[in-house]
Amino acid sequence: MISLGELAQLDWRNPWWLVLALQPLLMAALLRWRRGRVLHYADAHLLPWAMRGSFGVASGKWRSLANVLAWGLLACAAAGPRLPLVTTPEQRAAVLHHELNVMVVLDVSPSMLAQDVSPQRLQRARLKLLDLLPRLHGERVGLIVFSGSAGLLMPLTRDMDALRACVPLAQPTLFDTPGSNIAAALKLARQTLLAQSAGKRGAVLLLTDGDASALSGSAGAAALEAARRLQRADLPLYVLGVGTPAGATIPLPDGGVVRQDGSAVTSRLDENGFAALARLGGGAYQTVQDGDADWGALYDRGILGLPGNPHPVDPAQTWRELYAWCLLPAWLLLVFLHFPLWQRAIRPEAAGWLLVGVVAWGGVVPNVRAADADTAQAAYAAYRSGNYVEAQALYGRMQGYPATMGAGAAAYRRRDYAAAVSQFTRAMLTASSAELRADALYNLGNSYFAAGNFRAAADAYQGVLKLRPRDANAGANLALTAGKLVAAGKQNASGILGRHGSQVGGELNQEIGNQPVFILDADKKTAAEIDLSDRQLAAHQASLDSRIAAPPAVPESGQALRAALKKLELTTDKSAAIQRQLLQLDTRSDSQDYGVLLPW
Repeated sequence: MISLGELAQLDWRNPWWLVLALQPLLMAALLRWRRGRVLHYADAHLLPWAMRGSFGVASGKWRSLANVLAWGLLACAAAGPRLPLVTTPEQRAAVLHHELNVMVVLDVSPSMLAQDVSPQRLQRARLKLLDLLPRLHGERVGLIVFSGSAGLLMPLTRDMDALRACVPLAQPTLFDTPGSNIAAALKLARQTLLAQSAGKRGAVLLLTDGDASALSGSAGAAALEAARRLQRADLPLYVLGVGTPAGATIPLPDGGVVRQDGSAVTSRLDENGFAALARLGGGAYQTVQDGDADWGALYDRGILGLPGNPHPVDPAQTWRELYAWCLLPAWLLLVFLHFPLWQRAIRPEAAGWLLVGVVAWGGVVPNVRAADADTAQAAYAAYRSGNYVEAQALYGRMQGYPATMGAGAAAYRRRDYAAAVSQFTRAMLTASSAELRADALYNLGNSYFAAGNFRAAADAYQGVLKLRPRDANAGANLALTAGKLVAAGKQNASGILGRHGSQVGGELNQEIGNQPVFILDADKKTAAEIDLSDRQLAAHQASLDSRIAAPPAVPESGQALRAALKKLELTTDKSAAIQRQLLQLDTRSDSQDYGVLLPW
């Protein structure tokens, strides 16, 4: 329903069309003028017998009102009434960007591996951080990780996809020095915000397990001083404690737990200490909770309320169109006035117009199912006869997974590998089951291989093996592709490498395993014969077989597959190792003494 308050915001797209409502007045004036001329021919009471039509004949009052109302509604529909979709203050606030820089400081010390919260402190902190991202209102977010030292993992950005990809890299293995150096992390956050904020306000969000040892001794004094400096720099500190006061032991990679003086160390959340740290930094503290109550306290009622630099984004205005509410009753009124279907005899001209409308409506509705059946039969026949150009064109006219696979297979046969990659990618995205998706990935890998893109081919074959672990063809092709990658890496060792290794080429007629890639013959999973019956048509569309297969080029053994995976490992970027080296370079410049840190 539309409220009176919303009607106050009513807008007209083409207001000049409202003059169409004057049509009944103009017609009344015309009829009145013609009535004067007609009265010279016959008296008024004889006009119904002397004249054809309604010239000079007075219409009924209700009929005249209905005519005026119909034209008024037509005028309103043509003028385009509409309401803005954003109408309430709450909705308008949702499209505002909160110009604030938020530096997230994530604790990755060994104590974050404790499991007093589910599933684990570090995993819970990363999940909570990912839950925060959809709540943001346009803030720029950066990520700092710390253990015994601190490093910038992601600079300030509005690219939430890049930040999501960076969050899983936050691991204790990023740092050689264990511990929980909160002071170094807060110092780096302050320096980064002041350097990258360009005069804009910011905030620091600390996610830590809040171990009491982190705030004790000289390290704790340094952390408190770092919080004071944040407050003086107008960068409030908000803290999310990830843990429980009861605490838990700290697991080691070998299955044991961290011990001190022969006793297992229990890491406990110091809620009072970190609440005091947050107050000293001008912010607030909240313990992690199930649900979103913690972000409601820290973000909705904290960071979001900071006086940053909010301004409206001015997006393209979207409207709720209301012309249909005027057009439908106008059409019904005109039918009522000019096509009195309730009368026993319909005027010939009215019946004629109705017949024309029905015929025209029926003529524009194509028999889509019959057309698709004919096209599918013609495309399959063209493919089987080797006319791949015609087959690709015919499959391109159809919709759905089988048609996309058919178009890709035809393009592959024409050695148009770019088109084949495009079609098989679409098929992979539209597949309705894992089995169909694996077929599309297999064909995609063959297309990439034939085009010389061995890295993409290997990724596609790995995708097939995840969906069908026992696919011998995919395993064999993966082994061969890995060999190609290693050989290409040796040949291009002196060249310039990209992020994902060398750009390797290949002949377009490259064959997998020295045997041509082919469509399976009739005795190997061929498609069913074309059946144009209504009951079998859908089944035929799903069973059109254009799956490319290649016989194994290496022995079907686990050893070949393991060797292939090892080769791929040697040619794959290791993001975590790269980030660790970068963080080591970043932390060399910080020579401040933060005191003695406990190794957790």
